[in-house]
Amino acid sequence: MRTMIVRQAANRFALYTSAVVFLAGTSSFLASDASAAETIRITNGEWQPFMSKHSYQFGVNSHIVAEAFKLEGIDVEWGFFPWKRSYQVAKTCQNWHASATWWPAQETLESFLLGDAISETSFVFFHRKDRPFSWQTFDDLYGLVVGTTLEYDYGTDFMNRIENYELNVEWVADDETNFRKLAANRIDVFPNDLTVGLAQIRASLSPDEAASITYHPKEFEKSTLHLIVSKQCDKAEYFVEKFNAGFRKLKESGRFDAMQKDLANGVYDGKGAAQLN
Repeated sequence: MRTMIVRQAANRFALYTSAVVFLAGTSSFLASDASAAETIRITNGEWQPFMSKHSYQFGVNSHIVAEAFKLEGIDVEWGFFPWKRSYQVAKTCQNWHASATWWPAQETLESFLLGDAISETSFVFFHRKDRPFSWQTFDDLYGLVVGTTLEYDYGTDFMNRIENYELNVEWVADDETNFRKLAANRIDVFPNDLTVGLAQIRASLSPDEAASITYHPKEFEKSTLHLIVSKQCDKAEYFVEKFNAGFRKLKESGRFDAMQKDLANGVYDGKGAAQLN
């Protein structure tokens, strides 16, 4: 009798142990499956507050891209490079699938699929307040020193004039250097997107330097910025569809509008005291 009781207890223990092992294995499998989220690898560059490794959530456009994909169950892995390299390494789809965020230039349309427009951009001319400036055509820039940033495209007409030596331009490596040169009276005007320019001024100049700079309201080269996915990628259409679907959800939820308010309030750029009038 005692032997039978011991055997029954042993059998019950064996069943209990097997159940625990099975449940633990199932739990481990589920956890592993849940953690294996799909990932898209996207190159990026410096143009704060839209994109920057130094900005909150890597800039507002980067934030929008990441949140749109997140709503579709896709993680984003970012890689920051100089703009030319950012474009080229994404184009081959060897290690990176996409790049954020670009104008819909003809060259880009030939090699990439574009997601829905994330933001609108245009250029204005920044200048010093004590150097009055007005313009209607690029001919009005004759005799002025124009600051320009390497690897930037300012539009076909503007770039053609540079190539034909019709504009006196000085190239530097980044926008912030151009703003410092403008504040120091070393250039006369500098073209940049208004939102980008104001953010860079707040982040890179002293209050006194920032207060010395204003801009002419006339815009040129209006365009939009897009996530671009290489046509070389097998899942290019899939990634664009997923981004667009997540982007629609982001807008419908009101979070996109909240991000735009944060953009206007300087959340995505460095902090500075001065505002331009």
